[in-house]
Amino acid sequence: MSSSLDAREPASAERAQIMDARLLPAALCCWAVTIVVLGSGWLVGIAVALGSAVAAAGSAMVSRQGRFARAKVHRAVASTLLAAVLFGAGFALAAAWREYRVASHPMREAYGLSLRIVVTPTDDPKPLPSNTFGAERRWVVRAALREYHRAEATVRSGGRVVVFASGPEWADLLPGQPIEFRAQPQPPKNRDLTVAALHALGPPKPVAPPPWWQRAAASVRDDFADTATAVLPPDAAGLIPALVLGDTSGLPEPVREDFETAGLQHLCVVSGANFTILLTVVLFVVRTLTLGPRAAATAATAALVMFVVVARPDPSVLRAAAMGAITLLALVTGRRKQALPALCVAVIGLLLVWPELAVNAGFALSVLATAGLILLAPSWADWLRARGWWRLPAEVVAVSAAAFTVTVPIMVALTGRISVVAILANVLVAPVIAPLTVIGALGAACASVWPPVAELVLRCAGPPLWWLLTVAERTAALPGATITVPGGSIGGLTAAAFVIVAVCALRVAPIRRIAAVIVLSSTAVLLPVRLWNPGWPAPDWVLAACDIGQGDGLALSVGHGTAVVIDVGPDPRTMRTCLDRLHIHHIALLALTHPHADHIGGLTGAIHGRTVAAIATAPGELDEVGLSARAAVSSNAETARHHRTSSEEARPGAAVPDPGDCCSGGSAGRPAATPHTWSEHRSEATIGIDEGDNPAPSQRSRTPDDRTPITAPAQITEIAARAEIPLLELSAGHVMQFGPVELTVLSPAATHPRPRHPTDEPNDRSLVLTATTPAGRILLTGDIESPAQHRLLRNPTPLRADILKVPHHGSQTTTKEFLTAVHPRLAIISSGPDNTFGHPHPAILTALHSLGTTIARTDQHGDILIAGTPTHLRIHTRPG
Repeated sequence: MSSSLDAREPASAERAQIMDARLLPAALCCWAVTIVVLGSGWLVGIAVALGSAVAAAGSAMVSRQGRFARAKVHRAVASTLLAAVLFGAGFALAAAWREYRVASHPMREAYGLSLRIVVTPTDDPKPLPSNTFGAERRWVVRAALREYHRAEATVRSGGRVVVFASGPEWADLLPGQPIEFRAQPQPPKNRDLTVAALHALGPPKPVAPPPWWQRAAASVRDDFADTATAVLPPDAAGLIPALVLGDTSGLPEPVREDFETAGLQHLCVVSGANFTILLTVVLFVVRTLTLGPRAAATAATAALVMFVVVARPDPSVLRAAAMGAITLLALVTGRRKQALPALCVAVIGLLLVWPELAVNAGFALSVLATAGLILLAPSWADWLRARGWWRLPAEVVAVSAAAFTVTVPIMVALTGRISVVAILANVLVAPVIAPLTVIGALGAACASVWPPVAELVLRCAGPPLWWLLTVAERTAALPGATITVPGGSIGGLTAAAFVIVAVCALRVAPIRRIAAVIVLSSTAVLLPVRLWNPGWPAPDWVLAACDIGQGDGLALSVGHGTAVVIDVGPDPRTMRTCLDRLHIHHIALLALTHPHADHIGGLTGAIHGRTVAAIATAPGELDEVGLSARAAVSSNAETARHHRTSSEEARPGAAVPDPGDCCSGGSAGRPAATPHTWSEHRSEATIGIDEGDNPAPSQRSRTPDDRTPITAPAQITEIAARAEIPLLELSAGHVMQFGPVELTVLSPAATHPRPRHPTDEPNDRSLVLTATTPAGRILLTGDIESPAQHRLLRNPTPLRADILKVPHHGSQTTTKEFLTAVHPRLAIISSGPDNTFGHPHPAILTALHSLGTTIARTDQHGDILIAGTPTHLRIHTRPG
């Protein structure tokens, strides 16, 4: 008898692992027809519904006539497909009705008019990225339309709208609070049952208070964020509300970018993992207290509801709750057979209530990730364990790899990028996610009722948050952390096909071995090249143009490990990486040609970990900062000189104008100022504010860290004061010698009118420099346009140069006369790929080609190095 039982046990276990996929065709059919109807219109929906009904009727007749002749399994398949078609017909009809209501909405007749509109926000305002430097922060708010006023008529109608607005008043809106404002409706960009895109023409006016439960949720979120800010460093304080509640309002932009590059962005939104961890802890506590099933179900439901309320009960959060419950079901039962039908039911139910989720990328990512955990991760973990892996590492790696694999097509379609380090980063942070979620949830619960306990709890989150931030920063900084691929629908479909083929092919042992050999060989060859950059830079390089996107970032080599840096691009991290690859340890002079963010934004990254002798600007560019800040710079620099011993000497060959003579207008060839080191401390600076005044945190000016772009001249002065770096003003006539390189300032003149406002002709106020180098004469032009170019043409100083940094990224504001006067053998254009400005302009390229000039572009070639002699220039490039 025992042997008979033993023989049956493997068969029983095998049957338990067989997938119950009967609902899968129905879920896929409902999803597909909803996408088709929302994308094509309600008439197509009716046609799909009728066609599905006819197909279902025909299939039922055929199945009925042959049911006795067919095998049981064939009848089951036929029934499953019949149910899927019927579900599809119903969903097509429902989606067609929703789409018809949107298509016939009365607001569509008011597109382009100015209306007074009343809406109820359904989610927190989300900041929009800005392509304009210094522009006012813009917000997007998803809302439900209540009514609008057209002339004397009031139209009361529902519908989903999306509001685009600018101004600080929009940042404080609460979901559920009706507001009134004037706006201009436009057609929505996406076909997702949105009635209109409302472009706000003024600030919002509250019409009624928000519901009590939304006020309570906002209070919990605010208290949680305030407590985190009080006890944690800035990055960690902004991150933990995002991890626990999906509140990204305080998340620093550098952290957000690090998480996106490292493939960890899913941690900053409320996902199924949050609910899975929360419910797991609740059930564990209930079982520890030996309570019954009813108590367990009640506690889990209460925790689920409270978490949904605090995290905002919008469709994305409810979707995450459903996916989390499904994942928990799979973990608790250990039977995937139950999890897959539950996932299909969740998909069908969510699409039934919110059809717009069918075209929502977050919904697709969530469903696919959950499906990967159910279908792929267990078998992959078993495969790893069969080869000697311990259970926990095998499951962590399998889960990360499965989630990454199934979501790659969506990420490719959305971003056109693949994070190569995503699996590694997710594996490294996996041990701290559950503790952080539990600690954060406990801290959020205590923040409003017992703040001291909340502070104590959140202090425990410090070490795991440090680990999470460190992993994100370090993996995102790895060369080649992301690769660019064709995006959009074609790219996504191609990636999906590749993933399906790869998953199926890797089940075959010989193919696995071949793939392993290819991956290991490629890694062995490419990894050293990407990490250690052998052969870069060339030993005799003279000029480097960094590939920093849309902006300028250049370096002149003036000695071993020493350079003169001209502009620092828009992003600190890219500029820091470029200078690190050039092995620059000391900056003899950092010249900022003009105060546009694409030239000064990367300042903190350029000086991070390097000594800097001085920062130079054109005359008057920092006047608007104020006398107190300028005095602070001078005071700090003087104090630093007094504190240094007399044995300290400047680096050889690094002569700069003396700070005391910066405005004299004469030439300077004096000994270097003592180098100053950029401090890595990320504290707040309050220039011109006495510490005894103790201003409120919101009133303090926060100094950017080494990853945060700067956007204003005031920040230059603030950073220089903290780092004790002298500030200089350069004007026409200054001559400086840096080892083998002589630098001469051509423009602007000291007598040029000082700017009264930061927006007064900033491009034409650019510093224009010539450098006499072993590779020939180099003309560095900043962003000067035709007026400044004509002034230079009237200057007696010759403009002829061997190498030209083309003004203003190749903009058409450069004159042909200027290019002819310079007549360069080599032109360098620093611009970003696919930039929205159309740089470089075709006319400029044509003019340069007509002069016989060789053109090197950072958007096409990456980092550019110039070496050699005037008669034998060499160009070295390194793709970014």
